[in-house]
Amino acid sequence: MRSVALFGALAALLALPDVLAVKSHDFKTCSQSGFCRRGRALAARAQEAQSSWESPYRVEPSSISVSPENSTIKASVKSSLYPEIKFGLELRIHEDGVVRVLLDEVDGLRKRYDEAASWALVSEPKLSKSIRWAVGKKELRAAFGKKNDIEIIVNYEPLRVRLRRGGEDQIVLNGRGLLHMEHFRSQTSKETVEEVASDENGEGQEVLQTENVRAWFEGDSEDAYWEEKFSTWTDSKPKGPESLSLDISFPNHGTVYGIPQHATNLSLPSTTGDSPSYSDPFRLYNTDVFEYLASSPMSLYGSIPVMHAHSAENTVGVFNAVGSETWIDISYPTKKSTHTHWISESGIMDVFLLPGPTPEEIFAQYARLTGTTALPAHWSLGYHQCRWNYVSSDDVRTVQKRFDEEDMPVDVFWLDIEYAQDHKYFIWDHKTFPDPVEMTNDVAAAGRKMVVIVDPHLKRTSDYPVYQEASDLDILVKPKSGEGEYEGWCWSGSSSWIDHFDPASWDWWISKFTTTKIDTGFSWTESTEDVHIWNDMNEPSIFNGPEITMPKDSIHYGGWEHRDVHNINGMLFHNNTAQAVRVRSDIPKRPFVLTRSFYAGSQRVGAMWTGDNLGTWDHMAVGIKMVLANGIAGMAFAGSDVGGFFGNPEPEMLVRWYQVGIFSPFFRAHAHIDTKRREPFLLEEPYKSIIRDILRLRYSMLPIWYTAFRENSVTGMPIVRPHYVMFPQDTAGFNIDDQFFVGSSGILVKPVTEKEKTEATVYLPEDQVYYDYFTQHAYRGSSEGKHVTVAAELHQVPVFIRGGSILPTRERPRRSSPLMKLDPFTLRVALSKAGTARGELYLDDGITYSHQQGELVWREFVAEQPQKKMTRISSKDLASQNPAKAVDGVALTAYDPKNAFAKEIEEVRVEKIVVLGLSSKPSAVKLESGADLKWEFVPGVAASDKKEGTASVLSIKDPKVLATADWAIVIS
Repeated sequence: MRSVALFGALAALLALPDVLAVKSHDFKTCSQSGFCRRGRALAARAQEAQSSWESPYRVEPSSISVSPENSTIKASVKSSLYPEIKFGLELRIHEDGVVRVLLDEVDGLRKRYDEAASWALVSEPKLSKSIRWAVGKKELRAAFGKKNDIEIIVNYEPLRVRLRRGGEDQIVLNGRGLLHMEHFRSQTSKETVEEVASDENGEGQEVLQTENVRAWFEGDSEDAYWEEKFSTWTDSKPKGPESLSLDISFPNHGTVYGIPQHATNLSLPSTTGDSPSYSDPFRLYNTDVFEYLASSPMSLYGSIPVMHAHSAENTVGVFNAVGSETWIDISYPTKKSTHTHWISESGIMDVFLLPGPTPEEIFAQYARLTGTTALPAHWSLGYHQCRWNYVSSDDVRTVQKRFDEEDMPVDVFWLDIEYAQDHKYFIWDHKTFPDPVEMTNDVAAAGRKMVVIVDPHLKRTSDYPVYQEASDLDILVKPKSGEGEYEGWCWSGSSSWIDHFDPASWDWWISKFTTTKIDTGFSWTESTEDVHIWNDMNEPSIFNGPEITMPKDSIHYGGWEHRDVHNINGMLFHNNTAQAVRVRSDIPKRPFVLTRSFYAGSQRVGAMWTGDNLGTWDHMAVGIKMVLANGIAGMAFAGSDVGGFFGNPEPEMLVRWYQVGIFSPFFRAHAHIDTKRREPFLLEEPYKSIIRDILRLRYSMLPIWYTAFRENSVTGMPIVRPHYVMFPQDTAGFNIDDQFFVGSSGILVKPVTEKEKTEATVYLPEDQVYYDYFTQHAYRGSSEGKHVTVAAELHQVPVFIRGGSILPTRERPRRSSPLMKLDPFTLRVALSKAGTARGELYLDDGITYSHQQGELVWREFVAEQPQKKMTRISSKDLASQNPAKAVDGVALTAYDPKNAFAKEIEEVRVEKIVVLGLSSKPSAVKLESGADLKWEFVPGVAASDKKEGTASVLSIKDPKVLATADWAIVIS
């Protein structure tokens, strides 16, 4: 019995790897965080008081002032708790209807951190010039919007801000009275007053303590105001309490998304209220969580404080520009409403209200604030092969050779920390990498790149020039004393960190990546322009720090504490590294710099990945949800490590993970130093051939991916899109996060993320035909939504083409994506029920910024029925029609279809057109100019039919049309 029991226990433990992996005791819960405890206790008191609860904050009507152009209004705010403390309220209405709400302490003992938005915003927003405020006795209000149906209302007593549409509240700030900005105070002040009393004879004095009149709101103790202990660390809190509590309610929206990064469902689960899914709030605090849980509100590596609230009627959003640690409670009091409570450790209130009303408009509004994903280098959309670590130059060459021998495409090889001597980044270990430039050139000869890690910690030794120069320039983060250099422990041993908030560090850091000698110190001469960068550990991760990060009382440029800027810190390191890679060549080239830590605005810089995941089915599944959530928050160039960073996945799991990876914007396989080698060429058959086909599928679809990235770079629309984005009125799709669409292409994917599955259930959300990408089987959706069961053997990934789509692909296998530049295209025309279809193709050189000068090709493909029994397929130039919308960051005033890049690829042709769903065999297929074309037709189900089955397929071979030219083909 003992052996059976022991085996059963062991099996149970092995089935729960997440529980054993994460070291939860290294990280705070809300109950271990003083300001979070205070915020939650405030909410509990409000809940207990019910209707008798009222916020102590009020607007002083006599102080209201309106700017001359009417876009901005300012007012004084007082709290009845502390009448002597002054606060300033400001509202600004932007041109696009976004409302910015700011609240700050005025003339306080100290200044609250107010620079978070300046790091996040791409530029200062343009303010509306058509607003008219109505200032009344109890409230002020303004109406605006295209239909003048949006209202912003500020109630005076208590202070409440409401965004309304159509007469209904959409977003309410302080509706539950949880607003509390803890003012700066002196530690010597007492919150209770001691009085001396005597008896009637003047003798027998005793000390009486008056009632704390603020206890009903703040509680009756100074909970962690001036010092806070966690494990062996003490946070000195020299500024005292300064947290900000704010409730944000969505009275008419029952689903919320966003606030990455968390390993959880896309539709955010509850943390308070009746039967909450989690007991702790969602936490935004960039941390290095070793082997994180696959379902948890714990903070991870990045923080983007943006939330979307959605209903079948409309979508709204909030962006809370705060850089400090933040906890967010979520509850759903009814099926159609949401309450959230944001508790931040420091900073001003700086909240942007996004009025929508559609998901598409929310993305555009947020993109105008924080920017879009920079259009990446084309090669970076290919396959990235990484592990900790490829051990030598010869190892890298051997891995490349094996990929070529097995006819497996790959674009990038990666080097982790072991390339660097004693983990002194930039400094090669010549014992194992004696020829780094020659090695890189060997990789580049096949059109490939290297990515090399550069972490933010600098080894504290005088023989490391990067550290010594930073020390001499006094640009390193300082300890709490404000003097000297903060010292912590990381891969390099005793380390210091560059303060990237210090402008003096920017040009200096950029100069380190120069590949030629410079006069002002060290530069990376043992590098080439084919080396790109990986920024890891930039939360920052500090092994001997509290919660594996930097002490909050460390000092940055300007005297700000690390607590004020923690979540922003990693973005600045990422940004400055990307700038360095961009400008190191005479002609600026698009950098690829991967980051682990990120904040709002990081999308402007480059890609991210979901960190140190485990090789488990649960982590494979949650990785999809995390990538979708990042896209919702603007960080679209995202992916999870294929295979999991930890563990040794079985071949079945590895195959399924590659199927997930090829449909992620960022596609990389990575593995821990202690794992077995698992490059795809090492697998036995049939797994090796299956993964070869998977890789080739990704490469054939690169035109689709690059076109989706262009759209994202201009509009902010996610690259991988959940159902609520595509079908915002379909309530059945609000919680779906295991299938998604790729851009506007019409591709629908349902990866298999469970063991030993041979079928998959896919949700079709509309009355439209969906074609299996591989078999051309036509499935029928319905207006109420419909689930269909499809085959999903190990070699099969459920991929569908939505009726009405045209997909451009390149079907010739190559070793790397740059070698595909002049390859011909295949067009898949998937006819809708109405017999129509549309698609786009975007191309540029994929390397430089010449596209911003108009050197690009942007085509539209259309299938239409100009008359009965006729289908016309055409190609026309989109860039000439929409030059201002062609590229990110630049509004072209004109476009020349004969630009230099277009001429470079003018001979690239369309080698095949496949039309799915024609109703009958054509009698003729011709160019509109008159020439007959060669074609084959296989009869089958028509797009307009009601039945399912294999669709009819018309294959037009060598239609003799060019990818860059206008043309039309008529099918009679």
